[in-house]
Amino acid sequence: MKNFYKLTIIPILTLGIIFSFSAKPASAANKGLQISPVTFNFDINPGGQKTGKVVIKNNDATDANYIIETENFTKVSDQGAPSFNGIPKQDGLTTLADWYSFTEPKEGILKSKESKEINFTISVPVGAEPGGHYAAIFAKILNKTPEGKVELGVSSRVGTLMLVSIPGEVRKSTTLSGFSIPRIIWQGPLDFSFKVQNTGSVHYDSKGSVAIKPMIGKTAQIDMGTHTIIPSNTRDYNGKWTKKYPFGFYKITASATDGNKLPITTTSNLWAIPLMIVIPAFAGFVILIVLIFFLKRHLKFQ
Repeated sequence: MKNFYKLTIIPILTLGIIFSFSAKPASAANKGLQISPVTFNFDINPGGQKTGKVVIKNNDATDANYIIETENFTKVSDQGAPSFNGIPKQDGLTTLADWYSFTEPKEGILKSKESKEINFTISVPVGAEPGGHYAAIFAKILNKTPEGKVELGVSSRVGTLMLVSIPGEVRKSTTLSGFSIPRIIWQGPLDFSFKVQNTGSVHYDSKGSVAIKPMIGKTAQIDMGTHTIIPSNTRDYNGKWTKKYPFGFYKITASATDGNKLPITTTSNLWAIPLMIVIPAFAGFVILIVLIFFLKRHLKFQ
């Protein structure tokens, strides 16, 4: 519950956006503004353009003043939530947030329950640096006085994330770390976790899995999920082996794909000794031995 609060409620109240790579619209409990889709993923050549549209909706019972903003990001939490702390502007350089243009006015009014399409164009300048570029389009509510002046204070906003890859000399390297399991377990289930870091220069989807190979029998595969990882960031991968009473020796291999879809692996060994089975079996064996000695000592077979 603590992790759920951290990963969902806090981002909604502070940023108004949930960062995930799924097709679910970003909204704050169906109140205020809603924006969709959640993510765009574009490949754009230097000097090229891409067009798209986002849809914003006013879920409130009253009209809302809104403004469209763009903001870059480079940092993402291990759970996938982006950090919008403001990136200092460098003289003479433009960024993805500067490459947007909009056909509609960036400010307006949404009536109650009204939806509106916002069309945009991303124009990548000639000479743009190859690799990944990341920004968001935000729709933010403006609180205005009856005279039309903007009131200062905290305003909620929702956003669509833009992942733009510019072809060229890019790196798609990966590291896998943090995979640790006990040498011996007495019962299941068993939780698995590891971290995957993008050490390259462009984002990619990395699929994680864990293979559980016994001495005898078939190998079990645990799906750890697929996450989009942007450069210089790390994502957590989690999964569970649900077998309640595993028994014997196992070779456990954690795997994640890199930007070229090649697996990066690490392997550990595990002994599973289920006490719920071993202790009664051992007790029964001891009783059998004692019984045999007792019979040999007190009974004479003819």
